[in-house]
Amino acid sequence: MPISNKPQLQSPPFSINNVKVAFDCPRLFYLKHSFGGNHPFFPKNYIQEIDNAFLDLANQLMNMIWQESRIKVLFAGQFEGLVVGAIANQIQQLFYGLIFFPYLQTIITKDATLTTALYQIWRVLTKMIFNISKIIVKNRRYCHESVVLHRTLIMGETLVDYTFKIPDGKTQKLTGKVNNLIFDFESRRLCVVHFQTYETVEVLSHLIGVALHSFLLKQKKKVPVDALVYWVLPELGEYYYSWEKLENVVESLVPNKLEEMREWLKWEEFQPGSPPPTEKEYLCDICPQKERCQSFFDGGG
Repeated sequence: MPISNKPQLQSPPFSINNVKVAFDCPRLFYLKHSFGGNHPFFPKNYIQEIDNAFLDLANQLMNMIWQESRIKVLFAGQFEGLVVGAIANQIQQLFYGLIFFPYLQTIITKDATLTTALYQIWRVLTKMIFNISKIIVKNRRYCHESVVLHRTLIMGETLVDYTFKIPDGKTQKLTGKVNNLIFDFESRRLCVVHFQTYETVEVLSHLIGVALHSFLLKQKKKVPVDALVYWVLPELGEYYYSWEKLENVVESLVPNKLEEMREWLKWEEFQPGSPPPTEKEYLCDICPQKERCQSFFDGGG
């Protein structure tokens, strides 16, 4: 008698970044998954030094607030007497003296043309300082001064995963990692803080990435997870996403895309039915694998 319950081979997990790339361009997803290589769509005016500087300074700021003893004392006393603006100003002064000014001097000594962009970074960081100070002050209503910083800012890397059921009845595991979490005691919600130097080139894939980080983290932490995105160029900005919006984005768009991704990876070169090209032709101009894509799929698709 044949065995009827033979286990099926499981599809390897996809990462959150795999899904983002698939929303941008199915062919780039295929190439990246099959052969590796670069995949981000950087704007034409992309400057690596500014990208590195913003991510580095933002992370240093979060770490300084979390561990600097001179910041901890700013939240001492009765929470009714805490003034957000005054606290934020003192944190700003500490950060400027300890971290930002030395960093600025080092960078502009090498390349003075980066001064304007660094000023933009400073402006974004001051907004972050105010927003973080505000939530810590609010949390003092629920936390003692000795623990409020560590219970508000959740540092370190959190690994997340979730197995989706896709339309064909099979399952697909998705993995990721999350950094820079803030907890709001009043709303009982987490918020993932995202730092990106440039305003996103492709809005949908960016939203998918933000949504999936919150969605996977919610499955692990069992509380709603909002998101806040800061960017520097071409104009500084921030955008808040509620958990409700992010959940709806994932549930309405991701399962179908996961099924498509599995189908695309079954394709073999020189066979019909290759992964389709991107629907956003402007991405081709800034694609890191444009030449390989043209030669590979012209021969196969």
